[in-house]
Amino acid sequence: MKGRSKLFCLLFAGGIFAGSAGCDVLILPGALAKLANSAIGDLTASEIRALSQIAVEVINSQAPGTGAIPLTEAQSQALVNFLDANNVQTFEELEALLNEAQGDPSAIQGLEELAAAFAGGDQEFDPDNPTQQDLEEIFSFAQQGGAN
Repeated sequence: MKGRSKLFCLLFAGGIFAGSAGCDVLILPGALAKLANSAIGDLTASEIRALSQIAVEVINSQAPGTGAIPLTEAQSQALVNFLDANNVQTFEELEALLNEAQGDPSAIQGLEELAAAFAGGDQEFDPDNPTQQDLEEIFSFAQQGGAN
């Protein structure tokens, strides 16, 4: 009986910790491992959102006046879809794609969905004429651990 009580208490305490810290605390280690291995194409929307939240917390703590906000679920999913549509798995492939966008934006898939997800914000861009800077800003979550 004591063993069951201890197990119950452990599960209960773990549930409280995860609930108070948010589910992102459980997602973050996997997301960071994928970034460390340059496996950006393996990130899920939840992992991208968690990275974004961490970056926003760091940015806002170091520069409170910036008012950085995390990516939305729709923005995170649009990023995943964009990477999938363009077969991007690594940072090197993402960099090559961003360079390609500068020369020939029509060769890149999923710009419309990406532009729609970021419409009305600081990272809004024209899907028919994206600049390399537009796309680099959107993918800043990967470089900084989150969105800016």
